[in-house]
Amino acid sequence: MIRVTNRPLLVASEYLEPTLNFEWIPKGTFVLSEYSIDNGVAVIPVYGLLTKRSERFYYTTNYDDIYLSVSRALHDDKVESLLLDIDSPGGEVGGLFDLVDFIYGARDKKPIYAYANDSAFSAAYAIASACSRIFVNRTSGVGSIGVIATHTDISEADKKLGVKYTTIFAGEEKNDLTPHEPLSKNAKDKLQREVNRLYEMFLSTVARNRNLDIEKIRKTQAATYYGENAIEVGLADEITCNPWEEIMKKEKKMEEKNEEEIEKYRAEILEIAQLCKLAHAERKLAKFIEQKFTVDQVKEALLNSMDAKEEISSHVYHKEMQKENPVIAAAKQRAGSVTLHP
Repeated sequence: MIRVTNRPLLVASEYLEPTLNFEWIPKGTFVLSEYSIDNGVAVIPVYGLLTKRSERFYYTTNYDDIYLSVSRALHDDKVESLLLDIDSPGGEVGGLFDLVDFIYGARDKKPIYAYANDSAFSAAYAIASACSRIFVNRTSGVGSIGVIATHTDISEADKKLGVKYTTIFAGEEKNDLTPHEPLSKNAKDKLQREVNRLYEMFLSTVARNRNLDIEKIRKTQAATYYGENAIEVGLADEITCNPWEEIMKKEKKMEEKNEEEIEKYRAEILEIAQLCKLAHAERKLAKFIEQKFTVDQVKEALLNSMDAKEEISSHVYHKEMQKENPVIAAAKQRAGSVTLHP
């Protein structure tokens, strides 16, 4: 109980009471699952209460294992993209934001998707928000972007049992949050300040991950959203009952787009090389490519060089100098207005 009471949690409020009453199970009976690969997609399970480290109670996933699974999948040649299969009410604060930052940075290496199947609340939503895209189904729930803490006062129960606790301590705040005494104003204020601090951290993290205004996230007031409503408020991207199929479609479109970009880049390089050849400035080609000059920027640079009488035309014969400006000629050739002969 010490891990879930008297400390801020990122758990949906409706799941708080069950969280406080989890039953312990014998050590070693809970087996952590590795990711599976389905058509190049590494499926990583994120189920149950989320904890910083491995716990001995039923139905939990810890941040360390999620980190290791994502890291291994990123380095696995058989994996083209990752899918976090999430069904969780949230969990502990410790370790969460480091994991979220890691996933946020990793999505540039391989596409990382999240699927709320059926819930991604609070800490679980923080993880989902770090992914490239969030899928939901018609009954999926996301959100609960807030922080909660609970103090249990059992002093009255102690009296009924005839038990009296005497605590000897040094340091004015050392005995704050004890369950055997009513919560003091000082202790409550201190806990509230920490809840507020983590709340701002949570808001700014989700706003960054989802590219949303932080005030828009604040206006949700830690509410939960389902299906289409989750998409309307910007907390999810797409409704599907089969995220694997959607990922396959997106990967195919991405490959086609990459091929188009490569072809476009190849055509630009050829045109730039032709311009440099016509202007007898082949030695500038590598520089133009390295600096990612566009065709128009190359034309302008070559024209400026000729106006400044740089040595780009030192090998051009007098007869060729009488011809039309080679840069302009190349531009006309591209437009199909003239036909040039070598």
